Amino acid sequence: MISNMKEDAIINQAKKLMQKMTQKNKAPEWLLTEIAVSKGEKLCKKYNVNRRIVITALYLAHIIFDTKIGGKTQKEHPKLSAKQAKKYLKQWGLNKGEEEIILNSIEAHHEHVATKSLEAEVVKNAECFKFLELRGTLIHLHALGKRDMEFEDSIKEVKRKMEQKYNYLTLPDCKKEGTKNRKHILNLLNNI
Repeated sequence: MISNMKEDAIINQAKKLMQKMTQKNKAPEWLLTEIAVSKGEKLCKKYNVNRRIVITALYLAHIIFDTKIGGKTQKEHPKLSAKQAKKYLKQWGLNKGEEEIILNSIEAHHEHVATKSLEAEVVKNAECFKFLELRGTLIHLHALGKRDMEFEDSIKEVKRKMEQKYNYLTLPDCKKEGTKNRKHILNLLNNI
């Protein structure tokens, strides 16, 4: 077991790396990352899983990213981010087992590969709430506007992303909360 001091140091290193890469990539919006991390913290407590693994994976899940919707980098970011993260995890001194769970959590957050642990399920579900909470929806809508996407196209993209993430939910309580939030958000978006 790693001490709390080392746990915090590893999480802080992952956070700093993601902040740096968010600035470089100009996406995803930092506030969306913080929504996922906040949800991850809550789910860690609820499911009694390894916080260091979950929060580190949430910060590293988008270190390779791009603003181009549907572009190759966006489509492949789970695999690309995991490959890049592997280099850092070795430097940070995580053991092989922790490293494997983090890498699987990153790769599996878009269901391109199967999750291999409850931590990976928690990461995938926490990540979805960036687009299944009203605040995240508004942040995403604002970000699309900053990228000069037309308003109606932005609404369509927000809905598409929300549906994608809703379909990734696997944990029963997350599915229940996501269903309620999705209905509320769609009602708002459909009445704009």
